Amino acid sequence: MVVMKRRPSGFGIAITLLGLVIFAKLVFHDSSHDFRRQQMFRQPMPVPSGLFRNPLRDESATNFTSNLPIVVIQTSGRPMSKQAQAVVRAEFFDAVDGRAALAAKPAYAGLGTIHLRGSTTLNLPKRSYTFHTVDRQTNQTKVALLGLPPGEDWVFYAPFEDKSLMRDALAFDLARAMGRYAPRTRFVELFVTASAGPVSMRDYAGVYVLMEKIKRGKDRVNVAKLEAQDQSEPQITGGYIVKRDHADHVESRFNTRRGGPYFFVYPKAQEITPQQRAWLAGYFNAFETALYGNNFKDPLAGYAAYLDVDSFIDAHWLIEASKNVDGFRYSSFLTKDRGGKIKTEPPWDWNRSFGNANYYGGGEPQGWYWHNLRPNEISWYLRLREDPEFVKRCRARWLELRKDVFDPKNIKARIDEMAARLQEAQQRNFRRWPILGEQITCNYYVGESFEDEVRWLKQWIQARIAWIDKQVGRSAAAEENE
Repeated sequence: MVVMKRRPSGFGIAITLLGLVIFAKLVFHDSSHDFRRQQMFRQPMPVPSGLFRNPLRDESATNFTSNLPIVVIQTSGRPMSKQAQAVVRAEFFDAVDGRAALAAKPAYAGLGTIHLRGSTTLNLPKRSYTFHTVDRQTNQTKVALLGLPPGEDWVFYAPFEDKSLMRDALAFDLARAMGRYAPRTRFVELFVTASAGPVSMRDYAGVYVLMEKIKRGKDRVNVAKLEAQDQSEPQITGGYIVKRDHADHVESRFNTRRGGPYFFVYPKAQEITPQQRAWLAGYFNAFETALYGNNFKDPLAGYAAYLDVDSFIDAHWLIEASKNVDGFRYSSFLTKDRGGKIKTEPPWDWNRSFGNANYYGGGEPQGWYWHNLRPNEISWYLRLREDPEFVKRCRARWLELRKDVFDPKNIKARIDEMAARLQEAQQRNFRRWPILGEQITCNYYVGESFEDEVRWLKQWIQARIAWIDKQVGRSAAAEENE
């Protein structure tokens, strides 16, 4: 049983077609009452103003060591913003014999450009950054950082709302275990200093997650390279990366007749040609026409001609298992390879998941998340569940995942391993950011310690998977009674 502390606020083989229809009704029942109830959005709590002040003393960090890698960003006093890139110097200290030390020789030292990132999180005191490794001429150059494959585009993600510090890394681990690409991650302790002199503890920024930025490449999103001259089929059919996100973003985008906005990631908005824009928007519209048409179940002419169904099912279960309230709504990446179909991957932005949201039912282990998706979001599941063959595949995949990837014992082992790795550094992080015991924005549960947060995370996952199992079991029992 999950004990929740809240702040006020705030599939076996189908036997008959009828059995599959009953499965859809029982497991994926559509209740307008539940839909209206979960649509209620609680206004995020404002962050206490005191958290914007640095409580750490101006003490030398020369002898600082950690079991995690350490990163130092030297800005030389250059201001950082979301719009403009600042040139900085970066040093990465990896662990040797289990410890990283600022007094040691850095594993990598070089120039980079950096800017603030995020949407709603941009207003939090602990900031996330986009970081590019560059050469002396500030041309982007690939570097293998902390054992990750070489790349030039990186993110320093700042876990703040998520006081377990691990929800994004955990979700990405699960996605890779499912056989999908997800950004690789490393927990680090970050210092950001304005001077080139000795680093002070006042420069300590806390525990961060170094992660791969989503981009095209053989070690990241492995879709075909699209050139400007690729103006006709088959070359123009891919590869593409787009992102469904907040409508108030100013970047170039397209909308379909039913959904969007979809923002261009690869090729970038300033590089994609008008012909490629038109082709991609046309493909998405053709998919929607097939999905909502009379022959949508036809494997050759219906939705399956455009959508990678296995990719969608995996994304669906990752979102449902974690009840990510941003899933299929914001920071939702999709890809279209040359000659391939639409894939709903890779995953991104999982901080309001695994019970860490007090709206859309995000904190409750019970209830389907997909009820909350609006028509212009990636709400395709509402239609897909009308196809018995899709329902059969969806259930079968859940049962397969439950054998290993979504076995609660295995997930708890992943969490315990991450918690052990973070145990030392989390103490320094929460001295810098004293938020334990405080509701931050949309927290559903508020623990008094890091251990409380981790314990509750594991309890929530146990209850969530048990609830989904129960729904799947109800459908199987209904089929057997036919």
